[in-house]
Amino acid sequence: MLDRKTYLISASLGPISTRARSMLDAYLDAWAAKGAPDHVWFEDIFPRMAGLKRSFSTLAGCDPDEVAITTNISIALATVASCLDLTGRRDRVVLSELDFPTDGHVWIAWARKTGAELVWLRSPDGLTIPLEAYDDAIDDRTAVVMVNRVLYRSSAMVDARAICSMARERGALSFVDDYHGLGIVPLDLHDLGCDLYTAGTLKWMCGGPGMVFLYARRDLLPSLEPAVTGWFGTAEPFSFDARHLAYHPTARRLEHGTPPAPVFFLAQGGFDIIAEVGVERIRARQGELTDHVIARSDDAGLEVRTPRDRSARGGVVNVQVGDGAGAICHALLARDVCTDFRGDGLRISPHFFNTEDDVDRCFDELAAVMA
Repeated sequence: MLDRKTYLISASLGPISTRARSMLDAYLDAWAAKGAPDHVWFEDIFPRMAGLKRSFSTLAGCDPDEVAITTNISIALATVASCLDLTGRRDRVVLSELDFPTDGHVWIAWARKTGAELVWLRSPDGLTIPLEAYDDAIDDRTAVVMVNRVLYRSSAMVDARAICSMARERGALSFVDDYHGLGIVPLDLHDLGCDLYTAGTLKWMCGGPGMVFLYARRDLLPSLEPAVTGWFGTAEPFSFDARHLAYHPTARRLEHGTPPAPVFFLAQGGFDIIAEVGVERIRARQGELTDHVIARSDDAGLEVRTPRDRSARGGVVNVQVGDGAGAICHALLARDVCTDFRGDGLRISPHFFNTEDDVDRCFDELAAVMA
């Protein structure tokens, strides 16, 4: 792909690697050769799932038995929501208007069923949520505080560690959605201090869709009994006992039905590459590349709506191009320059494999499109 396209869209879909493709092919070959499901599941699929949990725990600073695997953030959120009693005094969920929309959608749905109150934090500038807003909102009625560690639209960083500490001190759960941070911002979950965390492989991890990690702090696990569940979340899935429900003692209790096996092999291929390069090195390289995006935006007279301080932003630069952002984005795609857009802003998201020449070509083509 990188031979054919200027690929600056990893914040939306990371490119597929030759390693991921070969791992998927190996799984398909095993499936075709072995046929019988027991061999494929126990010799190929289950070991790969366990390997992914180990890989994630090493990268994320937690233990494998604190990690569940599911298919997307919406299911991860709904699973946790189904564990909670939101009908008592602690009936408030704190979240921000800059969080990814699915976070709001899931909690709105649960609030309609339970009567829970959603506390929406407003942004003064459309880019950030002040830490003070969380401090003011979290109180003795708060059940859950949602935190997006990197905001999807502006790529502004949020002080998730401080917010998780506020929640813990006031008896509330903290839940971090890190889909836009995993793989590009160093992570230590035990140090972060969150109760719950979720992120996936679709974007910066270059692992494709359908693969999401759901972490739950070990001490919290025994209290989590999800209503959104399935036979793979039980203590003995192969007992085939339909009349009794006993949850698995580990984070596997947050898993569901038969898992989508092929995605695990794609995900491992991408995960291995990110781990080998190293998140710290990726973070440093992205800082250089996004600085170059900002400089080219300034030269072109285009407003940058992402923090200019490297330490305050993730891997995306949002460049205002006007109401025709969608048409401009698609015109760039036709010229083999891959970006995406949100509202009137073009989101440019270089990864470790990109170069300054990629950024320059993007802006040269952008100038031609906007002429």
